[in-house]
Amino acid sequence: MQTIGDKYLLGTGRSDHDRLRVISEIHDGRTRELLLRAGLASEHRFVEFGCGLGYVTRWAASLGANATGIDLNEDNLAVAAQLAQEVGLKNARFVSANIYESGLEPESVDVAYSRWLMVHLNKPVEAMRAIHAALKPGGVMVCEEADVSAVYTEPSSAAYTELRDICMEGARNRGVDYSGGRRIHLWAKEADFELVHGDAYHPHYLTGKHKGFWNWTLHAVGLGMVREGSLSGARLEELVAGMAEADASPTTLVAHCRMHQLIARKPESKA
Repeated sequence: MQTIGDKYLLGTGRSDHDRLRVISEIHDGRTRELLLRAGLASEHRFVEFGCGLGYVTRWAASLGANATGIDLNEDNLAVAAQLAQEVGLKNARFVSANIYESGLEPESVDVAYSRWLMVHLNKPVEAMRAIHAALKPGGVMVCEEADVSAVYTEPSSAAYTELRDICMEGARNRGVDYSGGRRIHLWAKEADFELVHGDAYHPHYLTGKHKGFWNWTLHAVGLGMVREGSLSGARLEELVAGMAEADASPTTLVAHCRMHQLIARKPESKA
């Protein structure tokens, strides 16, 4: 991921690749619709910040865009590049950099995209200003960010609620905002963007392979907190077991995080 100022609690590298693949399965359909709504086209220069394994970058390249994925994780970038090579995409490249110092030339990008990135940053407005500088006049920034406070179950699972709240508090202690999705339009406005479109969607699961995704994700965050000593391993495993009971129940509905979507435009240059 990008520079976050303190500690990124989720896993990184090859140990986290399966989780990134599931994120792609859950969210990429909505992401593609949003990017097409934003006007992504074959002649565009497209940049994805925090690209992970590069699923969105490769999709943009498959449309004919000149696509670049930027991430700090070398393992992710190696897999992303390999997958692009396997399908013969010569217009997708992957670069190690952070969002604040991406190396992009000013006013060189048509469409900039990020998902689940700003909520891990101490300075999301500064990150958006860096995107603003890289965009051509009239270029668009497309963001999808989470509100983790919207994770819940019905009937209510005390384990889900407690671990969600522990992780939210752990994020706040690092100066990052896991509910920041609801504020991305305000951050963009502060970064001098024109607001074009805002929306949100909220996946819910009663059954299926994706139902337990947030057990997996909150467990991963909890393990990071165990490593730093702010949560006991025994308590974490108790909570994960309680969450697994909710996931296994055919009458318990599990709501994932609410995903907030934004299209914002860099103003055209004044004559």
